[in-house]
Amino acid sequence: MLFRIEDSANINGKHREYNIPEKDLPELRVTQLESYIATEIRKEVNNSKDRSLLSYSKSLGVCLLKYNKFADNQLRINNLDDIEDFVFYYVLKSKKVKCKTFNLKEGIKYKKNRKIKLINFKIDISNNILLDEYMRKETGIGLKKVASPEKDKEVLLMQSPYDIVITCYLESVYLLYALYLKYGMNEGIYNNLLNKISTLEDFRFVCCGESERDALIAIVNYLYYNGEVEKEMSQKIYQDSRKSEEISFYYNPILQLHDIQIESFNDSYMLSDYNGNIISDWIWEFYKNGIVVDN
Repeated sequence: MLFRIEDSANINGKHREYNIPEKDLPELRVTQLESYIATEIRKEVNNSKDRSLLSYSKSLGVCLLKYNKFADNQLRINNLDDIEDFVFYYVLKSKKVKCKTFNLKEGIKYKKNRKIKLINFKIDISNNILLDEYMRKETGIGLKKVASPEKDKEVLLMQSPYDIVITCYLESVYLLYALYLKYGMNEGIYNNLLNKISTLEDFRFVCCGESERDALIAIVNYLYYNGEVEKEMSQKIYQDSRKSEEISFYYNPILQLHDIQIESFNDSYMLSDYNGNIISDWIWEFYKNGIVVDN
């Protein structure tokens, strides 16, 4: 799975295009494709004002702890992580759709210099050395020292129209992530969460849309099956967020996440009504009944 924080709470923020209209898709020749993609990657990772790609992370923790400090933005989820990196385009003359494998080391392979319409591409840029070499070779400009694609476990997409989104219950995701970091997730907790979220009344999703149910289920599955890998990926981000002075001046889910790691379960549970939504209540209850409670 891939995760992204959309700056939805800031009306003046840089909001990206997730579903690009066909008329706006770039038309070019195949020989121009490598240069075009490399330039778009360079603009994104070097923080250009006209960047337009979608930046995702392979780590949920990177998004929660680094890019959403006030927990007031959308969490978007994309399921392309297990699919090999690709470039997807439409051949204008033959009207055929082509999907080619694509990576930083080998670039894009092609046989004919046809005119195409670029539909989408996905590229894992989480290796700083490979990325810097690729950018210098294709654009003449390398990776800025302040850029952190490797640390952020970054993957880029041109568009991503089928994301599932969490908005209303994002604080519950922080809570589940915090409890998972400390206590893991046994089979009983996992099954209870899946059952309750799957059967939750429809009116609970009126404000956010039914897909939020699917997104919550996806998070539960991700932590249960990939949680140990997630811990390894987000360890440095977690340590950096603990050192941040900014979060100590206000109360938010990140502060609670850190408190859960150092407090006993009973002490944390005593303050468990802070956000008062039904999914958070279940998470607390299932962890209370599913772990050996510490004192």
